[in-house]
Amino acid sequence: MKLAALPKKRKGMKRQDTINSLKFPQDLTLVILLTLLCIPFVLIPPLNESPVRILFGLPLVLFLPCYSLIALLFPRKGDLDAIERIALNFGLRIAVVPLLGLALNYTPFWIRLSPILIVLSVFTVSLAICAHIRRSMVPEGDRFVVDFGKLLKAMTGLFKPLIS
Repeated sequence: MKLAALPKKRKGMKRQDTINSLKFPQDLTLVILLTLLCIPFVLIPPLNESPVRILFGLPLVLFLPCYSLIALLFPRKGDLDAIERIALNFGLRIAVVPLLGLALNYTPFWIRLSPILIVLSVFTVSLAICAHIRRSMVPEGDRFVVDFGKLLKAMTGLFKPLIS
């Protein structure tokens, strides 16, 4: 079994640039973290009765699998803008999650909570890892990156008139 190759050193590319290209992106890290946090809140009895289960479960079903799929399919920032990514996420949600459920229906595990959780989690995490590998093959200046600092400033700017 051959592991994913390191990005090739391009002309004028320093060793530090190669190492920086291997850092896991923040958006995909957040996708994997939210996916893995959902698992104990669904499976462990005292935790699965709390409303936090819904807070982690809804994004796992409605947003995270399609986000990781879009990140895999469109690794460049020029491929799609933010509105197109969000719209495609809503469209893919209608197709991806029911297809995973349909495939699960034909297994011996049927459609129950634990198998659905496992399938969605494995699907989401594996696509996020593949998206990272695919992004690392794109030159750093062309990669799609979510700037959480800029996003936070934009969100707080929306609420400033309400606070004043």
